[in-house]
Amino acid sequence: MKKLRYHLMLIIGLFLATFLTGCFCTEKVEVLPESLPNATLGVPYNAVVDINLRVIQHLFHYKIEPENSGLELSPTDFGTHVSFNDLKIKGTPKVAGAITIKLSGITYGTMSCRGNKFNKTYTIKVEE
Repeated sequence: MKKLRYHLMLIIGLFLATFLTGCFCTEKVEVLPESLPNATLGVPYNAVVDINLRVIQHLFHYKIEPENSGLELSPTDFGTHVSFNDLKIKGTPKVAGAITIKLSGITYGTMSCRGNKFNKTYTIKVEE
């Protein structure tokens, strides 16, 4: 009877540990800010985008439309390490209207939690 109780408690403990570990893996990727400020045609533009979890460099993609917008996106360069968590959007807008920036990627996981996918689209209104 003691052996049965011991095994039952072991199974319950293992189940709870697995369940609780799964609950800690629910951290969502946050890409901030929610929106970027508007820009003015011909005036230098700077904005910063922050991603709360560490992004896998070769799985990070972005697209700026239109391509000749005058804006560019670059990661933060720390010399020996490039961070795709802190992105800089800079340049001088060359087109009036809307500039769209689409970001997508996957974050690193841990031994018990897998990485998360994210997608974010920003629209910057460029006024004359």
